[in-house]
Amino acid sequence: MFQSFEAPAETESAIDRVGRLRSLLPELRVDAVLVPRADEHQGEYVPDSAERLRWLTGFSGSAGTAVIARRHAALFVDGRYTVQARAQVSDEIEILQVPQARLSDWLREKLKPGATVGFDPRLHTVTDIERLTHKLADRNIRLKPLGRNPVDRIWGADRPPAPTGKVYPHPLRYAGRPAEEKVAAIQQDLKAASQDAVVLTLPDSIAWLFNIRGSDVAHNPVPLAFAIVPTQGKPELFIAREKLDADARAHLAFARISDPGALGDRLARLKAAGKRGQRVPCGCGSVAAHGCGSAQAAQGA
Repeated sequence: MFQSFEAPAETESAIDRVGRLRSLLPELRVDAVLVPRADEHQGEYVPDSAERLRWLTGFSGSAGTAVIARRHAALFVDGRYTVQARAQVSDEIEILQVPQARLSDWLREKLKPGATVGFDPRLHTVTDIERLTHKLADRNIRLKPLGRNPVDRIWGADRPPAPTGKVYPHPLRYAGRPAEEKVAAIQQDLKAASQDAVVLTLPDSIAWLFNIRGSDVAHNPVPLAFAIVPTQGKPELFIAREKLDADARAHLAFARISDPGALGDRLARLKAAGKRGQRVPCGCGSVAAHGCGSAQAAQGA
């Protein structure tokens, strides 16, 4: 992970932001909210628009999760960041080191039985939510998916726009195989597994499959996008159209291009039609590489 070691945000601003987030809890009907460092693609590098944890707490490390409750708050980081977190984050937020400290234990201690914890289903893997749900079950503490990220609400107009880096075709001499051939191979695998479609959320998987590269995130030559590959027919690429110039559009003529915001509706349609989707974990433990990488998508598909 590339580190810029820039100066931390002002502590006073973080305190104010946490306070504003707390003020939303009664409206959301939750007793706490989770704020992970991850973005919608479960990437280690994220665009400025997805730096929710950093904006809220001042912590600029590449991994961590904050939990903001009505009277308590904590930031969970690994051993790389304990010193950095204490330097960047207000004393009002407890700094805890994983794996010695566990989010489930903190929630069990700080929240009453029957409490509700809100989370953005786009930012967590299915496995993580299922595991946490299981560990909280005996206390009757439930997890509630939120329709809109509450950090985004208080960030408001100051939140940076989503990146629109140019997408360009990856030459065949480097890609090895045409994208159409790769798609056909995946469709054969889907048929063999009696599946109707696969949902892709990991940018490097999408870049490989469609033979494209991008410039949305620093130090990563991949575009931020989603994709659905059905057993039959064209694959669908969910990507902002302003990223695609004439060359990119010509290269992607074999695919259907849709706005990223249409992904949720498409997943809902697949679910309503009784379609079966493949969930295959990737190396990091999420299901982003070959299946659905977010809790939201899993609920929809």
